[in-house]
Amino acid sequence: MRPKPSIESLKGYQVSPIQYEIQLDANESKNFLFPKGLNIKDLSINLYPDNQALDIRSEIGKYILIDSKYILEGNGSSELLELLVKTYVDKNEVILSYEPSFSMYKIYSQIYSTTFVGVPSRSDFSLDIQIMIDYAKQYNPKLIFICTPNNPTGYLIPKNEIKRLLESTTALVAVDEAYMEFTDGLTSMVDEIHNYNNLVVLRTMSKAFGLAGIRLGYLIGNLDVIKDLNKVKSPYHLNALSQYVGVKALQMKDEVRKNVLEIQSRRNELEVELSKLKFHLYPSFGNFLFVQSDIENLGDLLKNKGILIRAFSNELKSYYRITIGTKEENEILVHRLKEIIYENINNN
Repeated sequence: MRPKPSIESLKGYQVSPIQYEIQLDANESKNFLFPKGLNIKDLSINLYPDNQALDIRSEIGKYILIDSKYILEGNGSSELLELLVKTYVDKNEVILSYEPSFSMYKIYSQIYSTTFVGVPSRSDFSLDIQIMIDYAKQYNPKLIFICTPNNPTGYLIPKNEIKRLLESTTALVAVDEAYMEFTDGLTSMVDEIHNYNNLVVLRTMSKAFGLAGIRLGYLIGNLDVIKDLNKVKSPYHLNALSQYVGVKALQMKDEVRKNVLEIQSRRNELEVELSKLKFHLYPSFGNFLFVQSDIENLGDLLKNKGILIRAFSNELKSYYRITIGTKEENEILVHRLKEIIYENINNN
Protein backbone atom coordinates (compact mmCIF):
# COMPACT_ATOMS: atom_id res chain seq x y z
CA MET A 1 0.00 0.00 0.00
CA ARG A 2 1.29 3.45 -0.92
CA PRO A 3 -0.15 6.83 -0.05
CA LYS A 4 -1.39 9.11 -2.78
CA PRO A 5 1.39 11.08 -4.54
CA SER A 6 0.65 14.31 -2.68
CA ILE A 7 1.41 12.55 0.62
CA GLU A 8 4.59 10.74 -0.45
CA SER A 9 6.53 14.00 -0.69
CA LEU A 10 4.79 15.65 2.27
CA LYS A 11 6.91 17.01 5.09
CA GLY A 12 4.50 17.09 8.00
CA TYR A 13 4.31 19.53 10.87
CA GLN A 14 7.40 19.08 13.04
CA VAL A 15 7.20 18.97 16.85
CA SER A 16 10.18 18.32 19.12
CA PRO A 17 9.77 14.99 20.99
CA ILE A 18 12.15 16.13 23.72
CA GLN A 19 11.04 18.06 26.80
CA TYR A 20 13.32 20.93 27.68
CA GLU A 21 13.69 22.88 30.92
CA ILE A 22 12.21 25.95 29.22
CA GLN A 23 10.10 25.57 26.06
CA LEU A 24 9.67 28.79 24.11
CA ASP A 25 9.04 27.28 20.67
CA ALA A 26 5.26 26.76 20.41
CA ASN A 27 3.73 30.06 21.61
CA GLU A 28 2.10 28.34 24.58
CA SER A 29 1.04 30.22 27.71
CA LYS A 30 1.12 29.25 31.36
CA ASN A 31 -1.94 27.61 32.92
CA PHE A 32 -3.26 30.74 34.58
CA LEU A 33 -7.01 30.02 34.42
CA PHE A 34 -7.06 26.65 36.18
CA PRO A 35 -3.83 26.40 38.20
CA LYS A 36 -5.51 24.06 40.71
CA GLY A 37 -7.12 21.88 38.06
CA LEU A 38 -10.78 21.28 37.23
CA ASN A 39 -13.60 19.42 38.90
CA ILE A 40 -15.32 17.50 36.10
CA LYS A 41 -17.30 14.99 38.12
CA ASP A 42 -20.56 16.30 36.64
CA LEU A 43 -19.37 15.64 33.07
CA SER A 44 -21.18 12.75 31.37
CA ILE A 45 -18.27 11.20 29.54
CA ASN A 46 -20.29 8.05 28.76
CA LEU A 47 -22.43 10.05 26.33
CA TYR A 48 -21.55 11.54 22.98
CA PRO A 49 -20.82 15.27 23.17
CA ASP A 50 -23.33 17.85 21.96
CA ASN A 51 -22.96 17.68 18.18
CA GLN A 52 -24.08 21.30 17.86
CA ALA A 53 -21.85 22.49 20.73
CA LEU A 54 -24.61 24.88 21.79
CA ASP A 55 -23.13 25.93 25.15
CA ILE A 56 -19.63 26.66 23.92
CA ARG A 57 -20.91 28.49 20.85
CA SER A 58 -23.17 30.58 23.07
CA GLU A 59 -20.25 31.59 25.30
CA ILE A 60 -18.06 32.38 22.29
CA GLY A 61 -20.86 34.55 20.93
CA LYS A 62 -20.97 36.53 24.18
CA TYR A 63 -17.20 36.92 24.09
CA ILE A 64 -16.98 38.29 20.55
CA LEU A 65 -20.47 39.86 20.45
CA ILE A 66 -21.69 37.73 17.54
CA ASP A 67 -24.83 35.57 17.35
CA SER A 68 -23.83 31.93 17.90
CA LYS A 69 -25.50 30.83 14.64
CA TYR A 70 -22.57 32.44 12.80
CA ILE A 71 -20.00 30.41 14.79
CA LEU A 72 -18.55 26.94 14.18
CA GLU A 73 -16.41 25.26 16.84
CA GLY A 74 -13.40 23.07 16.11
CA ASN A 75 -10.48 21.07 17.49
CA GLY A 76 -8.25 24.10 17.50
CA SER A 77 -8.41 26.52 14.60
CA SER A 78 -6.20 24.04 12.71
CA GLU A 79 -9.10 21.63 12.20
CA LEU A 80 -11.18 24.49 10.83
CA LEU A 81 -8.42 25.55 8.43
CA GLU A 82 -8.39 22.01 7.09
CA LEU A 83 -12.19 21.98 6.93
CA LEU A 84 -12.13 25.06 4.70
CA VAL A 85 -9.78 23.33 2.27
CA LYS A 86 -11.84 20.11 2.30
CA THR A 87 -15.06 22.00 1.71
CA TYR A 88 -14.13 24.62 -0.85
CA VAL A 89 -10.95 23.74 -2.74
CA ASP A 90 -10.90 20.96 -5.32
CA LYS A 91 -7.88 19.17 -6.74
CA ASN A 92 -5.53 21.55 -8.58
CA GLU A 93 -7.51 24.66 -7.57
CA VAL A 94 -5.40 27.43 -6.03
CA ILE A 95 -4.79 28.48 -2.43
CA LEU A 96 -2.92 31.73 -1.79
CA SER A 97 -1.09 32.82 1.34
CA TYR A 98 1.86 34.96 2.30
CA GLU A 99 5.29 33.46 2.93
CA PRO A 100 6.52 33.05 5.54
CA SER A 101 3.33 32.29 7.44
CA PHE A 102 1.66 29.41 9.32
CA SER A 103 3.05 26.24 7.74
CA MET A 104 -0.23 24.29 7.94
CA TYR A 105 -1.73 26.34 5.11
CA LYS A 106 0.73 24.80 2.70
CA ILE A 107 0.57 21.35 4.31
CA TYR A 108 -3.23 21.14 4.03
CA SER A 109 -2.98 22.35 0.45
CA GLN A 110 -0.60 19.51 -0.40
CA ILE A 111 -2.64 16.87 1.43
CA TYR A 112 -5.70 17.68 -0.67
CA SER A 113 -3.75 18.00 -3.95
CA THR A 114 -4.55 21.67 -4.40
CA THR A 115 -2.07 24.19 -5.78
CA PHE A 116 -0.43 26.39 -3.16
CA VAL A 117 0.97 29.74 -4.29
CA GLY A 118 3.06 31.69 -1.82
CA VAL A 119 2.98 35.49 -1.96
CA PRO A 120 6.37 36.98 -1.01
CA SER A 121 6.68 39.36 1.93
CA ARG A 122 8.69 42.56 1.74
CA SER A 123 12.35 42.43 2.75
CA ASP A 124 11.39 43.55 6.28
CA PHE A 125 8.71 40.79 6.43
CA SER A 126 5.84 43.27 6.31
CA LEU A 127 2.95 42.14 4.09
CA ASP A 128 2.02 44.11 0.97
CA ILE A 129 -1.69 43.66 0.28
CA GLN A 130 -1.32 45.01 -3.25
CA ILE A 131 0.98 42.13 -4.14
CA MET A 132 -1.62 39.71 -2.75
CA ILE A 133 -4.30 41.42 -4.88
CA ASP A 134 -2.09 41.15 -7.98
CA TYR A 135 -1.46 37.44 -7.31
CA ALA A 136 -5.17 36.86 -6.81
CA LYS A 137 -5.92 38.40 -10.20
CA GLN A 138 -3.21 36.29 -11.83
CA TYR A 139 -3.94 32.90 -10.19
CA ASN A 140 -7.71 33.15 -9.52
CA PRO A 141 -7.53 31.34 -6.14
CA LYS A 142 -10.46 29.57 -4.51
CA LEU A 143 -9.18 30.30 -0.98
CA ILE A 144 -6.84 32.90 0.51
CA PHE A 145 -5.32 32.52 3.99
CA ILE A 146 -4.36 35.72 5.80
CA CYS A 147 -2.70 35.39 9.21
CA THR A 148 -2.80 38.58 11.31
CA PRO A 149 -0.83 39.03 13.48
CA ASN A 150 1.26 36.86 11.22
CA ASN A 151 2.94 33.73 12.51
CA PRO A 152 5.98 33.67 12.67
CA THR A 153 6.78 37.31 11.92
CA GLY A 154 4.30 39.06 14.22
CA TYR A 155 3.22 41.54 11.53
CA LEU A 156 -0.28 43.03 11.92
CA ILE A 157 -2.19 43.73 8.70
CA PRO A 158 -4.24 46.95 8.77
CA LYS A 159 -7.99 46.39 8.57
CA ASN A 160 -8.50 48.65 5.57
CA GLU A 161 -5.97 46.59 3.60
CA ILE A 162 -7.87 43.35 4.26
CA LYS A 163 -11.04 45.12 3.12
CA ARG A 164 -9.26 46.08 -0.13
CA LEU A 165 -8.44 42.44 -0.70
CA LEU A 166 -12.00 41.29 0.02
CA GLU A 167 -13.39 43.84 -2.43
CA SER A 168 -10.94 42.85 -5.16
CA THR A 169 -11.53 39.08 -5.26
CA THR A 170 -14.30 36.49 -5.32
CA ALA A 171 -12.09 34.03 -3.43
CA LEU A 172 -13.01 33.03 0.11
CA VAL A 173 -10.67 34.98 2.39
CA ALA A 174 -9.92 33.23 5.70
CA VAL A 175 -8.47 35.67 8.23
CA ASP A 176 -6.57 33.72 10.88
CA GLU A 177 -6.67 35.79 14.08
CA ALA A 178 -5.04 33.27 16.42
CA TYR A 179 -3.01 36.03 18.08
CA MET A 180 -5.50 38.91 17.84
CA GLU A 181 -6.03 39.07 21.64
CA PHE A 182 -2.44 40.30 22.00
CA THR A 183 -3.32 43.47 20.04
CA ASP A 184 -5.76 46.29 20.81
CA GLY A 185 -8.33 44.39 18.72
CA LEU A 186 -9.04 47.31 16.39
CA THR A 187 -7.83 45.44 13.31
CA SER A 188 -10.02 42.37 13.93
CA MET A 189 -12.36 41.46 11.08
CA VAL A 190 -14.97 39.79 13.29
CA ASP A 191 -17.31 42.78 13.13
CA GLU A 192 -17.09 42.79 9.31
CA ILE A 193 -18.49 39.28 8.90
CA HIS A 194 -21.91 40.54 7.74
CA ASN A 195 -20.40 43.01 5.27
CA TYR A 196 -18.47 40.52 3.11
CA ASN A 197 -19.88 37.22 1.82
CA ASN A 198 -16.36 35.98 1.08
CA LEU A 199 -14.97 36.50 4.59
CA VAL A 200 -14.42 34.01 7.41
CA VAL A 201 -12.48 34.67 10.60
CA LEU A 202 -10.73 32.07 12.74
CA ARG A 203 -9.76 32.26 16.40
CA THR A 204 -8.21 29.89 18.94
CA MET A 205 -8.18 29.41 22.70
CA SER A 206 -4.66 27.97 22.59
CA LYS A 207 -2.85 31.29 22.91
CA ALA A 208 -4.42 34.08 24.99
CA PHE A 209 -6.49 31.61 27.03
CA GLY A 210 -3.53 29.27 27.63
CA LEU A 211 -5.58 26.21 26.66
CA ALA A 212 -3.50 24.61 23.89
CA GLY A 213 -4.02 21.19 25.48
CA ILE A 214 -7.80 21.10 24.99
CA ARG A 215 -7.62 21.91 21.24
CA LEU A 216 -10.43 24.44 20.95
CA GLY A 217 -10.90 26.99 18.21
CA TYR A 218 -13.74 28.60 16.34
CA LEU A 219 -14.69 30.12 13.01
CA ILE A 220 -17.04 33.01 12.29
CA GLY A 221 -18.78 33.15 8.91
CA ASN A 222 -22.07 33.85 7.18
CA LEU A 223 -24.88 31.31 7.34
CA ASP A 224 -24.09 29.82 3.93
CA VAL A 225 -20.49 29.14 4.96
CA ILE A 226 -21.53 27.66 8.31
CA LYS A 227 -24.04 25.42 6.54
CA ASP A 228 -21.42 24.21 4.04
CA LEU A 229 -18.87 23.45 6.74
CA ASN A 230 -21.40 21.63 8.91
CA LYS A 231 -22.05 19.24 6.01
CA VAL A 232 -18.38 18.26 5.93
CA LYS A 233 -17.29 18.25 9.57
CA SER A 234 -17.16 14.92 11.38
CA PRO A 235 -20.04 14.07 13.73
CA TYR A 236 -19.36 14.80 17.40
CA HIS A 237 -16.02 16.27 16.37
CA LEU A 238 -15.49 18.39 19.50
CA ASN A 239 -15.22 16.25 22.63
CA ALA A 240 -17.25 16.96 25.77
CA LEU A 241 -14.21 17.84 27.89
CA SER A 242 -13.04 20.56 25.50
CA GLN A 243 -16.55 22.00 25.36
CA TYR A 244 -16.80 21.96 29.16
CA VAL A 245 -13.43 23.61 29.77
CA GLY A 246 -14.05 26.15 27.03
CA VAL A 247 -17.30 27.30 28.62
CA LYS A 248 -15.60 27.69 32.00
CA ALA A 249 -12.72 29.62 30.47
CA LEU A 250 -14.91 32.01 28.49
CA GLN A 251 -16.61 32.96 31.74
CA MET A 252 -13.22 34.21 33.00
CA LYS A 253 -12.61 36.97 30.46
CA ASP A 254 -11.20 39.43 33.02
CA GLU A 255 -8.44 36.98 33.99
CA VAL A 256 -7.60 36.47 30.30
CA ARG A 257 -7.30 40.19 29.68
CA LYS A 258 -5.05 40.59 32.73
CA ASN A 259 -2.79 37.79 31.51
CA VAL A 260 -2.60 39.33 28.03
CA LEU A 261 -1.50 42.67 29.49
CA GLU A 262 1.21 40.90 31.48
CA ILE A 263 2.46 39.10 28.35
CA GLN A 264 2.52 42.38 26.40
CA SER A 265 4.58 43.96 29.19
CA ARG A 266 7.04 41.05 29.27
CA ARG A 267 7.23 41.15 25.46
CA ASN A 268 8.33 44.79 25.61
CA GLU A 269 10.88 44.00 28.32
CA LEU A 270 12.35 41.09 26.35
CA GLU A 271 12.59 43.25 23.24
CA VAL A 272 14.76 45.70 25.16
CA GLU A 273 17.04 42.97 26.51
CA LEU A 274 17.48 41.26 23.13
CA SER A 275 18.23 44.60 21.48
CA LYS A 276 21.05 45.11 23.99
CA LEU A 277 22.45 41.75 22.84
CA LYS A 278 22.49 42.95 19.20
CA PHE A 279 19.58 40.82 17.98
CA HIS A 280 17.66 42.23 15.03
CA LEU A 281 14.01 42.37 16.09
CA TYR A 282 10.87 42.76 14.01
CA PRO A 283 7.73 44.47 15.38
CA SER A 284 5.54 41.76 16.91
CA PHE A 285 1.89 41.85 17.95
CA GLY A 286 1.74 38.22 19.11
CA ASN A 287 2.90 36.43 22.26
CA PHE A 288 6.29 35.92 20.62
CA LEU A 289 9.19 37.76 19.03
CA PHE A 290 10.63 37.19 15.56
CA VAL A 291 14.37 37.84 15.57
CA GLN A 292 17.51 37.45 13.52
CA SER A 293 20.88 36.57 15.02
CA ASP A 294 24.36 36.16 13.57
CA ILE A 295 25.22 33.61 16.26
CA GLU A 296 25.85 30.38 14.36
CA ASN A 297 23.44 27.55 15.30
CA LEU A 298 21.85 29.57 18.07
CA GLY A 299 18.93 27.14 18.34
CA ASP A 300 21.22 24.20 19.05
CA LEU A 301 23.35 26.21 21.48
CA LEU A 302 20.23 27.09 23.48
CA LYS A 303 19.07 23.46 23.39
CA ASN A 304 22.36 22.49 24.99
CA LYS A 305 21.51 24.90 27.78
CA GLY A 306 17.99 23.54 28.25
CA ILE A 307 16.00 26.10 26.26
CA LEU A 308 13.96 25.39 23.13
CA ILE A 309 13.07 28.16 20.67
CA ARG A 310 11.75 27.87 17.11
CA ALA A 311 14.66 27.84 14.67
CA PHE A 312 14.02 28.19 10.94
CA SER A 313 15.95 26.83 8.00
CA ASN A 314 16.62 27.39 4.29
CA GLU A 315 15.91 31.01 3.33
CA LEU A 316 15.03 31.79 6.96
CA LYS A 317 18.23 30.37 8.39
CA SER A 318 19.48 32.58 11.28
CA TYR A 319 15.90 33.64 12.04
CA TYR A 320 14.11 32.53 15.22
CA ARG A 321 10.72 32.80 16.89
CA ILE A 322 10.81 33.12 20.67
CA THR A 323 7.68 32.69 22.77
CA ILE A 324 7.23 35.21 25.58
CA GLY A 325 7.73 33.13 28.70
CA THR A 326 7.19 33.91 32.36
CA LYS A 327 9.32 36.63 33.94
CA GLU A 328 11.66 33.95 35.34
CA GLU A 329 11.88 32.09 32.01
CA ASN A 330 12.71 35.29 30.14
CA GLU A 331 15.41 36.17 32.67
CA ILE A 332 16.98 32.71 32.33
CA LEU A 333 16.82 33.01 28.53
CA VAL A 334 18.66 36.34 28.56
CA HIS A 335 21.24 35.01 31.04
CA ARG A 336 22.01 31.96 28.91
CA LEU A 337 22.17 34.04 25.74
CA LYS A 338 24.80 36.17 27.46
CA GLU A 339 26.67 32.97 28.32
CA ILE A 340 26.59 31.89 24.65
CA ILE A 341 27.82 35.28 23.47
CA TYR A 342 30.64 35.23 26.05
CA GLU A 343 31.64 31.68 25.09
CA ASN A 344 31.67 32.61 21.38
CA ILE A 345 33.93 35.59 22.05
CA ASN A 346 36.36 33.41 24.02
CA ASN A 347 36.37 30.67 21.37
CA ASN A 348 37.14 33.15 18.65
